[in-house]
Amino acid sequence: MANTIKAIIVDDEPNSRDIIDFLLRTSKDVQVLDKCDNITQAFESIKHHNPDIVFLDIEMPGGSGFDLLHMLRNTPYNPTIVFITAFNQFAIKAIKHAAFDYLLKPIDIDDINDTLARYREKQRNGIKKVDKSKAELLLEHLEGFSKLKFNMRNGVLFVDPDDIIWCEASGSYTVLHLHSRKDEVVSVSLKDVEQQLHQYPFFRVSRSAIINLKYLTKIDRRNKVCIVQKNDLVFKITGSPQQLKALENR
Repeated sequence: MANTIKAIIVDDEPNSRDIIDFLLRTSKDVQVLDKCDNITQAFESIKHHNPDIVFLDIEMPGGSGFDLLHMLRNTPYNPTIVFITAFNQFAIKAIKHAAFDYLLKPIDIDDINDTLARYREKQRNGIKKVDKSKAELLLEHLEGFSKLKFNMRNGVLFVDPDDIIWCEASGSYTVLHLHSRKDEVVSVSLKDVEQQLHQYPFFRVSRSAIINLKYLTKIDRRNKVCIVQKNDLVFKITGSPQQLKALENR
């Protein structure tokens, strides 16, 4: 079929790969050539299949979707990239990397159909990048929500999620351990903080601690701790055996 859209899916979560595969196959002009769970496998698959479009997860063990883009530089392969992420803050970086589009998990059929419709229009009109007005609106929307807001005893704290290394319960309050400044105590419970962090890469390792997965360096099952590190700041955080096991298997 001359107008077949050749696609590859790259996502480390099997369930997510299968859902995207199923949704794509509802379109008769889409052929899913391969499903990969890491960027090394994806790079080889792209070289072998030379797909039209790649649905690419951002956060994966062994390398991110952005790393795959760097691997593709200076190669003859230039597929259209649609980033997939569960975390809003990555969408800004996706646009700056000139991705054609991005999809926020959980993905549904309307998301897929909208992306495919835009891809078909791109093919007809020769559009190479995201529509500028849409990109600007997206950036404006996301940047407006890029900082978290927490009540404090004497005011309000605004903090970038990436600035938080880990969060520690202190009674009905929470201590935010930050890498750019001194720790801050906010007037909300750890449970409430967890709800605000749900769309970012954080994980609750115990009843009293939430860690930023970006800074996780080690899980020590014997001593029941995980280690998070940002530059010269290193923390050993006690976790429950059940949560540490879940963290290993996520």
